[in-house]
Amino acid sequence: MEKKFLIVGHGLTGCVLAFNFLRRNIPFKIIGQYQPGEASLISSGLITPVTGRKYVKSWMIDEFIEAAIEFYSWTETLFGKQFFFPVEIIRFISHPEAQIAWDKRSKDEEYSKYISTKRLESLDRLDRPYGILTGAHRLDAFEWMNAARAFLEEKGLLEYGESKIPDGENDNSITIFATGAIGELQSKGIIPNKGEALIAKMSEWKFPAIVKEEVFFIPLHEEHLFWVGSYYEPWPSNPDPSIEGKQQLMKAILEVYDGPLVVVDHVAGIRATVEDRRPLVGRIPGHSRNYLFNGMGTKGTSLAPYWANQLVNHLSDGHILPAIVDPSRY
Repeated sequence: MEKKFLIVGHGLTGCVLAFNFLRRNIPFKIIGQYQPGEASLISSGLITPVTGRKYVKSWMIDEFIEAAIEFYSWTETLFGKQFFFPVEIIRFISHPEAQIAWDKRSKDEEYSKYISTKRLESLDRLDRPYGILTGAHRLDAFEWMNAARAFLEEKGLLEYGESKIPDGENDNSITIFATGAIGELQSKGIIPNKGEALIAKMSEWKFPAIVKEEVFFIPLHEEHLFWVGSYYEPWPSNPDPSIEGKQQLMKAILEVYDGPLVVVDHVAGIRATVEDRRPLVGRIPGHSRNYLFNGMGTKGTSLAPYWANQLVNHLSDGHILPAIVDPSRY
């Protein structure tokens, strides 16, 4: 009997997994349930190839970006609209050690795709050391999620409701839990981590690209409107935006911007992070026909396309998943 695949969770990871089944004509159904604290709908959607104060390449970023470009481009063709864009990120260099690290990366062939030698006159006039990261991308996560859900619902592949773990001996179905941090937690490795962001109008913002200071400043489609975040809180007591989160984000804004400021919205979402910062992809320990596709954390936009492809390969062709993402490590 042909296996039947059920995906539980219609956030970013669940939808990415669903479309990987769809493009291979593998029968599946996805079940979603709206809950407060959904991280996918408020995500920045940013894929940053080089991170941290030492400008280090993210884990497996070359493979992840390649998979993300291919996957999101394919869905854009399917939806008839663009959601995925190449972007540049301005990094101001605030201390001598950072300048040494930047200069080192600039000479490293392994970083040549991501460390730009480009200069901008508007930034040069500030007389403030900076560098520009290239090769980054941004998914308009809110719009992509809405398009993905609408498409799946129209095809009769997305339903809304709750699902329990089926594990009957005669059941040939496979259930994959992509429930994030606010659904059924199937692993001790998952740490719920609330992220908060402000949607702010800053009419005198001068910088011509995404800026990374203490937080990210990401231009949105509406003129002078920015996504500013994120403030993180592990093991949050509730999914709502907090006073402390807003205070910290406002402080970060005022350190680099002193013009007119209007806070349009304050949003929050709870991400499923993992202690070792590696996702959970594979069979749930103790369950013969139930799998996890979870723990993508703040990098779901980049990780989900690659690992969804790997999981579908495993389920359809017996491809072996690497131990580094095996849920049994917890």
